[in-house]
Amino acid sequence: MLRILLIRLNMTQMFFFRTLPDGRREVSWRVWLLIFLLPGGFLGAAALLTMESLQIVSRYQRATGEVTHVYAWDGWNPVDGATKVYSPRFRYAFRPGEMTEATGGQSSANWNFAIGSRHEILFDPEVKRDVVLPVFERLWALPVIIAAIGTFLLLPALVAAYFVRRWLRNAVTLGLAGEQVR
Repeated sequence: MLRILLIRLNMTQMFFFRTLPDGRREVSWRVWLLIFLLPGGFLGAAALLTMESLQIVSRYQRATGEVTHVYAWDGWNPVDGATKVYSPRFRYAFRPGEMTEATGGQSSANWNFAIGSRHEILFDPEVKRDVVLPVFERLWALPVIIAAIGTFLLLPALVAAYFVRRWLRNAVTLGLAGEQVR
């Protein structure tokens, strides 16, 4: 009697896994959320960052910018450790006859450009603000890294989903005569 009462009480409560009195097994939506939350989040973030990069490449205008100043400071990254990073400031023609200056808003150890050197840049034709260097590390490195992490996390999630599905398939049910049927 107590066992049946506890089983019925459990059926009204939140659960992850449960076995019903007739032997059927159920898995809550919470289990699937926990299994696929991290890989889905990382892959979703990679998709959003890829869409942002595609929007920059397709909507921004190309121009040649002249380096007017290079900001430098000490930085750190997991590959090189302590390193010097640079952020160049470019002068470019925002509109015909209208020159303006802007930085990329990001820094890299690879961007130590000589003052006066000219480089291809992308800029938003509607707003004077940051310019974008059309290089892999600025546009595509972060989406690729985050997608790789999401893919790496998807493998254990698929293994966990396999074992949950196997647990559901191997439920033991009681037949009418009381014998166990698989």
